[in-house]
Amino acid sequence: MNKNSLKFKIPFFIMIFAVACVVITGYLFQYIAIQNIEINIFNKNLSMARMISNQIDIYVEDAKNTVVTAANFSSQSHGDMEKIEEEIFRIYDNFPYFDLMFFMNKEGQMVFSKPSNDHVKNRMYIDRSYYWDIMEGKASTVSPLLISSVLKEAHFIIAAPVYNDRKEIIGLIGAGLPLHNIQRVVEKNQEHFSGTIWVTDENGIMAVHPDIGKLKSLTHLDEKQIIPNREELQFSRILEERKEIVVDYRIQEEEYYGAVSFVPNLDWMVVVEQKTDAVFLEITQLKVQLKNVIIMVIFTALIFGGILAHKITKPISILVKKVRKLGYGLREIQPINIQVDMKDEIGELNEAFHDMTMQLKESLKELHESYVRESQLQQYLNNILENAGSGIFVVDKTGVITIFNKKAEEISGFDAIFFINKRQEEFFERTKLNLEDILKDVIEKDKAFQDIEVTMKNSLGEEVVVSLTVSRALDKEKNIIGVIFLFRDISKIKMIEAELKREDRIKTLGELSASIIHDLGNPLAGISNLVEILKQDNYDEESKQEVLNVLEEEIKDLNRLVLDFLKYTHNTQHEQEKTNVNELMEGVIYLLKSEMINKTIIIKKNYHQDPLFIKVDRRGIKQALINILKNSIQAVEVDGKIDITIKKEEESVIICIGDNGMGMEEKELEKIFYPFYTTKKEGTGLGLWIAYKMIKEQEGYINVKSKKQAGTEIYITLPCME
Repeated sequence: MNKNSLKFKIPFFIMIFAVACVVITGYLFQYIAIQNIEINIFNKNLSMARMISNQIDIYVEDAKNTVVTAANFSSQSHGDMEKIEEEIFRIYDNFPYFDLMFFMNKEGQMVFSKPSNDHVKNRMYIDRSYYWDIMEGKASTVSPLLISSVLKEAHFIIAAPVYNDRKEIIGLIGAGLPLHNIQRVVEKNQEHFSGTIWVTDENGIMAVHPDIGKLKSLTHLDEKQIIPNREELQFSRILEERKEIVVDYRIQEEEYYGAVSFVPNLDWMVVVEQKTDAVFLEITQLKVQLKNVIIMVIFTALIFGGILAHKITKPISILVKKVRKLGYGLREIQPINIQVDMKDEIGELNEAFHDMTMQLKESLKELHESYVRESQLQQYLNNILENAGSGIFVVDKTGVITIFNKKAEEISGFDAIFFINKRQEEFFERTKLNLEDILKDVIEKDKAFQDIEVTMKNSLGEEVVVSLTVSRALDKEKNIIGVIFLFRDISKIKMIEAELKREDRIKTLGELSASIIHDLGNPLAGISNLVEILKQDNYDEESKQEVLNVLEEEIKDLNRLVLDFLKYTHNTQHEQEKTNVNELMEGVIYLLKSEMINKTIIIKKNYHQDPLFIKVDRRGIKQALINILKNSIQAVEVDGKIDITIKKEEESVIICIGDNGMGMEEKELEKIFYPFYTTKKEGTGLGLWIAYKMIKEQEGYINVKSKKQAGTEIYITLPCME
């Protein structure tokens, strides 16, 4: 490595200073850390544990004295329950020690309490340890931690006996010592302590711990999964021996030191614990002091290094000044070149900056040309958007309209200024569009809606039928950034379609009229011949009656033909309504039930498990289903079978009516929906044709599958409502 190189000079001097700093730092650290910090902290924590134990003892002793005093006053009442109750309630209302006061008779039955709880009144409590302590002659007692049957919370019970005038125990007064009062004693010592303080009863049941809220159940300290680093320091053994000690242990991989003390007269355990890191906090503070010393050393080193660096960096300063000038005239960049005689990195740096300025000049030229191209492309895309044949408006992911093109203005009658940077709901409100469900499906379910027909109102309040396409707008990472709406005015198209339907209807009526005139000819000719027969006198009454019967049948046939023709020519438009497909089909089956019973037909129904709804002319679709089902009834023999299936596929409801009748050949299938085509002697041939027309008018489809001797299946497909 070149000794004249900056790569050598600067690191060399910094290294010398760094080594000196490390030596000095190590010496100072050894000197400061010789103090026995760990022992001092342990003694301080043990003192805190003793202090908390004494404070808890004083608090519990005061509470116990209060209960004993109440019991003595109650004993002077000579068994008067009202006075005992009055004394208990007075203590509860005037002393903050307790969350519960009660009187229990010598049979272990709770007579009354405050607060009261009717479901535990008169309950037997002979299973409580404090009951037996009092019955065995103790002047007062404190129970282990238990769950109150009255409050449903954990607390300790302080109990004292109540005597009659013969010094016989007639019961006891109990007071609940709430955990939050003990928690307050602990919290007073917690303010300036970084560790954790917890308390257990004499059985190791957790009473106070920062990780435990209002206790509804009892938790043993074994559930904390405390793992001592030495086997002889198990907490269960410490509880048995009741000795003060400092222990080290692990809880969930965290290392702790704990100082253990016991509450006098109660044997409750108080543990003051700190994480190992916290124990060595003072050492950390010393390290901070040491760090400050190191900074001072480094600062001194920097001063000397700065003097040295000045001679090295002077040429660089000249270079920096020239580079800064680049920011004031990027379009007129001149090559950077300074006069230096150095052959080290400064000279190389000068050459590098010279090359860089040349490359930067070229790059800026390319960037400017790219910017011009992007601007032209953006203008081109804006022109396409503005002159598109469809109305376009775009909302961002917050629901604000960002684009509203000229065609959208033309269709809606509103200027873009009304909606740009406004909420989408304002556009929907003005145009009476209800697209909330569609928007939700597009955004949340990634659905795309194409060419759906909706009606909107323009600025003049006129209804405009539009074909709407809705889809997501995505960025390069396929994240949604908005929603695109494209809509076309199809009002004229709808008018043309309606006109074509009318023309088609007129054409069909013409063909139908020609066909019905032909079909009316034969019955009329027959009727004419029969009338001539009736005019003759050489026929007896029986023969004439026979002719009249035939004449009546011919007239009925003509009547059926005319009625079926009228069903088609009747052009009344019925309003569409929401219709339950299952209920509609059941109504049709009920109407034709007698015909099915006469032929003992078996109906097998397989409906969709959930109700399916369609928006149709209910009367027209019902008539179509009657015609189709009636056709199946007539097609099957006695004891025949008809299967009716209702299911949903994508956005459609499919009704399938299948029978096991004779079926049809291919050539018959081609004519099945022709008017007046029938294979039945008494049929008019208009039933299925009318059903076909009704279903097509509701934007549905009807298909037939049939095979000779294998039966027929008719599929009706109708749009399903969401």
